[in-house]
Amino acid sequence: MNAHLEFLLSTVYDGALAPAHREDLEQSGLTKEMIEGQFIRSVPPQLIGPLLGYDIPAILSACLFPFRSPGGGFMDHARMKIFPTLVKVTRDGGTRWIPVAEQRAHDVKHETVKYLQPKGREPRLYFVAACLRDVVDGDDPLWLVEGEKKAMAVAQLGLPAVGFCGVEGWHRQGTTALLPDFDHLHLRDRIVELVPDGDYQTNLDVKRAVQRLGGALLARGARPRVVLLPSELPR
Repeated sequence: MNAHLEFLLSTVYDGALAPAHREDLEQSGLTKEMIEGQFIRSVPPQLIGPLLGYDIPAILSACLFPFRSPGGGFMDHARMKIFPTLVKVTRDGGTRWIPVAEQRAHDVKHETVKYLQPKGREPRLYFVAACLRDVVDGDDPLWLVEGEKKAMAVAQLGLPAVGFCGVEGWHRQGTTALLPDFDHLHLRDRIVELVPDGDYQTNLDVKRAVQRLGGALLARGARPRVVLLPSELPR
């Protein structure tokens, strides 16, 4: 395991959450028990760059989301929510990361980022300890949810939930086959409730990616169906 990640998950590190990070998690409806059970913690500023494998000076702080292994313990993988949210722009002939609040009207915007992971790592599924056994071995409908925080929120409802990170975070680059993490899940003849992020109806790229995910699940014998978030329902 990455030595920096191993330290952050060890008893040597107290796992304290910065007030802004705790507030962000609580605004997403996450309970103290869920936060602690998933080992979510703030990253000391001096470890952000070493953990990622690259430096972005505009990052002021980061909240670590470790990834639990379906077999117990943790994967050698994690993602961080960064503060503030950054946007990559071209300005004065150069490209740089800046806080969203500092973006100017004439900047050429390339991408916005809220979460980062170590350089060169492929996506992984985000397992929630509270429902892990039901996710892996159960027969009840499986909730496949875009985003770590949303997966935890669904798990708090007593539903077997697992997260995928980003609308393309269910497959390796260059292939549409499911990630190896899916091999740990009982999928054949199981209903899989796909919960994409809030732009499913308005973003054609998102819709196509979710449809590809549904096709990959069908190929494994699952019975996928899309669940729209309240903001996506017809009015």
